[in-house]
Amino acid sequence: MGLFSKFKHLLPEQTRREYAIRLRLLRSSFSLEARRAERSADVLLISYPKVGRTWLTMLLSRAMASHAGVTEVDYLANDLLGGRVGDLPHIRISHDDNPHWKTVRQLARSKQRYRHRKVVLLVRDPRDTVVSMYFERTKRERAYAGTLHEFLHEPRGSLDTILAYYNVWARERARLEHFCLVRYEDLKADAAGQVRRILRFAGADDVSDAHIAEAVQFGSFENMRAMESTDALESGRLRARDKQDKESFKTRKGKVGGYVEYMTPAEIEWMEGKIRSTLEPCYGYCESLAMRATPRAPAPDLSPRFGEAH
Repeated sequence: MGLFSKFKHLLPEQTRREYAIRLRLLRSSFSLEARRAERSADVLLISYPKVGRTWLTMLLSRAMASHAGVTEVDYLANDLLGGRVGDLPHIRISHDDNPHWKTVRQLARSKQRYRHRKVVLLVRDPRDTVVSMYFERTKRERAYAGTLHEFLHEPRGSLDTILAYYNVWARERARLEHFCLVRYEDLKADAAGQVRRILRFAGADDVSDAHIAEAVQFGSFENMRAMESTDALESGRLRARDKQDKESFKTRKGKVGGYVEYMTPAEIEWMEGKIRSTLEPCYGYCESLAMRATPRAPAPDLSPRFGEAH
C-alpha cells in the first residue's frame, strides 16, 4: 500500500483510480471490524456487484426499521440497522470474493467458509449486469476508458468473470446448510413477495405485510432516484456522480433486459452464445430475452435442491 502511494503519480489516471478503489475494498473487507461483524451476523447477503444489492438492502432495512420502530437508520449500511435490533436478525452485506476485480483464474473456488451460515445469494441476468458494471467503471469510478464493446471482452470483472462466479456458486451451493437464491428479475416482478421470502428465511417472520408494502414504496425506483438526486441519505453509496448524466447515477435504469438498448445484434448474439455454453442453467439465464418472455419458456430451477430457502 505504501508503494502505491509512492509511485501512483507515475500511473495513468484510470489505473490510479482503479488501484485506489481496490485498496479501499481490501481494507474494508479484511479489517478486524469487518471480520468480527461477519462472524456475528445471522445472515449474509452476497452478490456480484451491480445486481440490485443497494435496492434490496434498502427494502430490507426499511421493512425491519419500521417493524422495530427505529427512526434513525442508515439504510445502506453493511450491517442492516447496525446489527441485531430487538428480535430481528443481524443481516450483513458481504462482498465475498470481490470478484469484479478478478479474472476467472483468480476467483476463489470454495465457499466452505459459509457452510454453517445462512446465505442469501442475489443474482441478475449477466447481460444486464455487465452493462451496469461498465457504467459503474466508466461513469462512477472513472477507472475505465474503453468502449462497452471493449469492456465485454475484458478478462477481469466483465462477462467471463460474472459467469465463472455464478458457476462457482452453483457448484458450491451444496456445501451450505442454509441457502436462499434471489433473482433480481423476481424481485422486480414481486418485490413484496421476495422481501417476505428473505425475511422468513432470516427468521424475521413477524414483520408485517404493511411494513413490507411501505418499504417497497419507499424503495421504489422513483423515490430512490429522487433521494440520489438530492443526496437525501448523505451517502456516497447513493449519490449522483454527475447530476447531468443519468448514466452516472446509482439508480441508472433498474430495468430487466435493458442491455438491448446498448448493444448491437451481433454483441447480443455473442453474449447469448457464451452464456448458453458456459453458465450453469439452474439460474434460468441461458435463454434469450425474447424466449424468456414467452409463456413456453422453461422456468428456472428454484426447487429446494438449488434455490429455495432451507
